[in-house]
Amino acid sequence: MIPDKLINFMCYDRGQTMIGIADVALPNLAYITEEIQGAGIAGSIDSPVVGHFQSLVTTVNWRSLFEANIPYIAPRTYHFDFRGSVQMYDQNSGALVSRAVAAVMRVMPKSLNLGTLNTAQQMGTAGEFEISYLKLSVERKEILEIDKFSFKCRIAGVDYLAKVRQDLGLA
Repeated sequence: MIPDKLINFMCYDRGQTMIGIADVALPNLAYITEEIQGAGIAGSIDSPVVGHFQSLVTTVNWRSLFEANIPYIAPRTYHFDFRGSVQMYDQNSGALVSRAVAAVMRVMPKSLNLGTLNTAQQMGTAGEFEISYLKLSVERKEILEIDKFSFKCRIAGVDYLAKVRQDLGLA
């Protein structure tokens, strides 16, 4: 199977209410790192802290200012659910098939750009959100789960913080 393109997706709040017609910038996953250097190392290395990520940010770009977008600046946690369908090319059969993809996030608002007023143009209204929980799945199979408050970092079925939780008395 060769991934082709995202056919389409929907944006939901708590899995039910559609949060509008939008495009979404998913977060960049960057570990927190610390430089190590000294005897026995030829130079320096930025060493990642296992399971610890820098700020995870998602941006929801709406087409225009709409009364349903404004409440997302209220200082509370939201549960966003982005569900999509990816077109795949099956090189054996020559068929185009689809696979379900999903990104589930617990977010808190960072900013709301109200956009620009220009005649006959989209306004560029955009909300930026800090992610504390992220789960990605393909065909309902979890491929990534990061939960900063619960010390979880599961990648392809391996929980890299399980032993850390045990060490801290959390498990």
